[in-house]
Amino acid sequence: MSHVDRHRFPFSAIVGQEALKTALLLNAVDPRVGGVLIRGQKGTAKSTAVRALACVLPPFDVIDGCRYGCDPKDPRNWCPACSETETVHSISRRRPNMVDLPVSATEDRVVGTLDLEHALKAGERRYEPGLLADANRGILYVDEVNLLDDHLVDTLLDAAASGVNVVEREGVRFQHPARFILVGTMNPEEGELRPQLLDRFGLCVDVEGISDPGARVEIMKRRRAFEDDPDGFVERWKSAEVALGERIERAQRRIADVELDDDLMLLIASVCARIGVDGHRADLTMARAAAAYALLHEGNEITAADIRHVAPMVLAHRLKKTPFEQDRFDQEQIAAMMSSSGSGPDKDGESETKTLPGAAGDGDSTIEIFQRSVVEAPGVDGPGGDIFTPLSLDLDRVRRSHGGKRQETTSNDRRGRYVRAEAPRPGDTPDIALDATIRASAPFQSTREGDMAIKIEPSDVRNKVRRRRVGASIVFCVDASGSMGAQNRMEIAKAAVLELLVDAYQRRDRVGLVAFRGEGADLVLSPTASVELAQLKLRTLPTGGATPLAHGILRSLEVLELETRRNDDVIPWLVLVTDGRGNVGVDGGLGSEDAKTAAQKLRDARVNTIVIDTTHAARSGASGREIAQAAGGEYVRLASLDGGTLSVIVRERLRTA
Repeated sequence: MSHVDRHRFPFSAIVGQEALKTALLLNAVDPRVGGVLIRGQKGTAKSTAVRALACVLPPFDVIDGCRYGCDPKDPRNWCPACSETETVHSISRRRPNMVDLPVSATEDRVVGTLDLEHALKAGERRYEPGLLADANRGILYVDEVNLLDDHLVDTLLDAAASGVNVVEREGVRFQHPARFILVGTMNPEEGELRPQLLDRFGLCVDVEGISDPGARVEIMKRRRAFEDDPDGFVERWKSAEVALGERIERAQRRIADVELDDDLMLLIASVCARIGVDGHRADLTMARAAAAYALLHEGNEITAADIRHVAPMVLAHRLKKTPFEQDRFDQEQIAAMMSSSGSGPDKDGESETKTLPGAAGDGDSTIEIFQRSVVEAPGVDGPGGDIFTPLSLDLDRVRRSHGGKRQETTSNDRRGRYVRAEAPRPGDTPDIALDATIRASAPFQSTREGDMAIKIEPSDVRNKVRRRRVGASIVFCVDASGSMGAQNRMEIAKAAVLELLVDAYQRRDRVGLVAFRGEGADLVLSPTASVELAQLKLRTLPTGGATPLAHGILRSLEVLELETRRNDDVIPWLVLVTDGRGNVGVDGGLGSEDAKTAAQKLRDARVNTIVIDTTHAARSGASGREIAQAAGGEYVRLASLDGGTLSVIVRERLRTA
């Protein structure tokens, strides 16, 4: 195995990160495990380990000359060219490709498109393969997978689920095999992963920096030795790399011969059922991963110990949890659950309830409570006897003076899904729509001369119009003064923030929190899409003091203006939770008047504003109503408020924006 890449750090030389290396090797033994998601801080060798894996993967047989590397022993999954060839195929060997899918990749580059050069020269339609074709039978690596555009995520989901990439665009219909190990890395602080894609990863590992000083010194030594003399460093580790590659190859040859007995399958099914995971992918993944683990460690049969080793990687990202719960667990908890599952039903004949952190118990989850606790019918008593004021009542709504569009927007950076074509406008970035350009030129071909099969004039050119999903930046500005039950109000705001973050990635939303009290306002949570980061920052929130309402509004406006400068497509929203009675002004001014002036700045900046007034009496809400009018926003008075009510109000407005 002299194929070791001199430009890649040797897999065997990576210090620590045993869970990460194990997860990658399990996929190398059996790609049906389903790939691996690597979550961790920056600088923890995530990308280094993935790229190093390609150096130790053993080669395999391919049909000679096949663009997709079709397996000669698997005719059911051949590409059209291999299937249509009547002659006997010659066979060659090559190693799996490792294909990088950058976050900035376009849909054309990922799935493939019409071969422009061939179409113009020969006047024939021919498919030009993309990255999914290169990744067939190899590794598809997505760095910062949580930042990938939604339409590309959908494409990966379709290909990963079916093993086939189907392209129907620009007059071309083509399909080819696309079976790959999906490996993604992400930093949780930069946002969560879309749930549909999260479950598609077979395994998940969390990587942290190594704290042991001795190990950190060894990391520095090895990295420095590699940078000073890459060839010499790789040569020193060559024997270990070759041995590891041979161990993978032996395990691959035996994978079809090993089976789980019924007792072990029952153990796997019991653990997954007790965790409460959706579907059956976790069961299948755990069985395959346990088999790969046993063979990788030269075992002759699968044992419960093998299942215990792989279970945390299979279940870590599939736990059902409420926003305030953690999603990590250790080997001891898994061992306890497996022991309990193996003992069968309890003495009453019923299965024991789930006790793992984050798993749903017999009671209602926080999210379910949120969803049921709001909006009652007009005039109907809500919990605690309070009267709910529905959003449909004009009395408690002030229409905003400007609108927005949240779901999709036209893209001007060649990112997004191609939806139609139009003639280019001055200043447009060239993004030629070949199909529309050819159609525009077709009526004039008989009158044009040239060597090309299709003669294109500048007037024929059409550009692609792409659309992509955009999200909202939502800042909760909450009164933390001592004027009206601040502690309860802060808990309500915290719950609403975390509730909105649950699906923030799907909607491209970012949520932040500003609290005002005493003499000013503080940014408690910068806009983020990360539940983990929000949990960390929102554990304790101080309350009490005066009510600097104007300071809170102005601080929130600063945050939202920074968000729009960072991404001019984002839709800014401010949710102001207050009674409107500001008693601390700016630079010695009057609190109430300065608050109205600050609210006017929201209108000028075109910030979508919702004022949530928590005063109990309808007439006492005049101050809050005036703030909403000055901001050109909506006013909602809710005598009884909880996190679910607040999140539902915000979601309703976002849907109609």
